[in-house]
Amino acid sequence: MRQMIDFRDYLIEKFSDIDKALSFLEVLLEEHEKDPDGAALYYGFSAAVEGQGGAREFARKTHSNPQDVANAMSNKDETLIANIITQLPAPQCEISETEKLQAVKT
Repeated sequence: MRQMIDFRDYLIEKFSDIDKALSFLEVLLEEHEKDPDGAALYYGFSAAVEGQGGAREFARKTHSNPQDVANAMSNKDETLIANIITQLPAPQCEISETEKLQAVKT
């Protein structure tokens, strides 16, 4: 029998790969621009940050300001999250169409 895993835990595990996290955030921001949903933006961003080991590690790997990342996480600041995502480096790998579809569903 297949063991079930919490979706958030699944995302955090998936986003331990920085390139997958960056690709996801890129798609997430595109979708947010079409249909603004602050909760979805925060949920996806926080899963990507946690997948990297927290705000400080995420900031180190993405050359972001650790304080901005921490503030965005603690305040659930939609504008700050969007600004951080816009300034992230491009991912070094492409994600499949299936992964893009899964990202849009979150």
